[in-house]
Amino acid sequence: LPSSFPPSPFTLCLLIPPASGAVASAGAAAAVAPRRRIYRPMASHGGATDPGGVGGAAIADAAAATKGGEQILPAPDLMLGMTRSMFAMAQFNEQKQDYIDSLAGLDESSEAYDTEIEACHRRGAERCAKVAEMQRGLYVKAAQFIASLRGGTGDRGIPAAYIEALAVFTDQAPSKSAAEIAEVLAEALDIGDWPAEDFGNEPTALRSMEREPIASASLAQVHRAVLRDGSKVAIKVQYPELRKEMASDFAVFKQMGAQIQQIAQGYDLMWLVEDFEKYLSRELDFRLEADSAEHTAAQLRHLSPQVFIPKVYREHSSQRVLTMELCEDLLRADDPEGLRRAGLDPLQCAQLICDTFAEMIFIHGRVHADPHAGNIYLRAIDGGSEEGRKRPQLVILDHGLYHDLSDSDARLDFCRYWQACCAKDSVTMKQVGQRFAGELHRILPLVLSPWFVFGSGASISEVAAAAEGRLP
Repeated sequence: LPSSFPPSPFTLCLLIPPASGAVASAGAAAAVAPRRRIYRPMASHGGATDPGGVGGAAIADAAAATKGGEQILPAPDLMLGMTRSMFAMAQFNEQKQDYIDSLAGLDESSEAYDTEIEACHRRGAERCAKVAEMQRGLYVKAAQFIASLRGGTGDRGIPAAYIEALAVFTDQAPSKSAAEIAEVLAEALDIGDWPAEDFGNEPTALRSMEREPIASASLAQVHRAVLRDGSKVAIKVQYPELRKEMASDFAVFKQMGAQIQQIAQGYDLMWLVEDFEKYLSRELDFRLEADSAEHTAAQLRHLSPQVFIPKVYREHSSQRVLTMELCEDLLRADDPEGLRRAGLDPLQCAQLICDTFAEMIFIHGRVHADPHAGNIYLRAIDGGSEEGRKRPQLVILDHGLYHDLSDSDARLDFCRYWQACCAKDSVTMKQVGQRFAGELHRILPLVLSPWFVFGSGASISEVAAAAEGRLP
């Protein structure tokens, strides 16, 4: 890249080396593919038959708007965005040089190489964590994304050092002091002189509120509190400076996208930036999250008590404050040993999560777009007729980001596509797959499951090339 190429929060992702060459191959294949907009059903996106990206203009105009057409993101501070991005780029360059210098002259099959690259991974993970901790906002989002990528790939996808270092950002990201978030909190609640003084018997909405957060993530931190009527609640408070920082970061994103178009002769990433901005802007409006939480609770009510959605206290919520029922005794979904200690079977827990999210997608057409370990938890509840046994309860805490598949037959097409993949129906896989992925339809089944290769139309040589990190 030229020296003038503007850095961005995406550089946090660039710091991570793929542990498998297949990732590089897939990326290269995408880079040489004809420009095509991924099928998206929302009306403002332009749709599947919008090869020129007409919908992108509508997204750009409405990117920072949310419920009722209100403007969410303020005017950007380009200097702030560049300063933040330059720090990330400096860490990226330092890490890149670390890999080059540390591995120079070493045989990849040697023990010395393995030892040195593990040390590089640990140093790189520390640098990534440093960037996310100092920059917060979008950088913590990137850290959460990276920490969630491991899935079923083990260490083949992302080196373990990065997963371990960045997993903390799912629920224990850097937080603000009580004094710093008090102004935001006052938008929805009468807090008197808190945190300087406790609530006491003053006629406020709250009886008490802990000054230290019980969790903190990319957009907000959560405090335990008790309402005046005795109800225990969790109050989610958005970081005060977040919107300004995000607006400034997105301004740099757009500069980057424009330069990519010039450098890469028209290769278009702007729709990705615009979609990212649009959906993250919506996530900043906690009134929309309240809507989604109540909508999801209604759709999954028949699964109670195995699925639990906390109650929203609308009268104590606002655009930047969300008050919900407090959920206690939560167990992390990515901690199988902790689940076993609580008397739960990790496989049964996994089945419950898969079944619930499959129903949300295939039956209701709603995709929870942020299901990392800081947003979904498990609890041990009585096993019903099985005396003495515990069964899992899935608790979905965060509802800030959903994607709707209910328009333009997207949900039905996705159902048809999965059925075709399972049945090895290559004709339907190609027909529907082209609608979702264009020229890359042969690769799409492999993204969903390695078992779907048998009906995908991908040749053995193409699969082998991906495994070896080569272009097919």
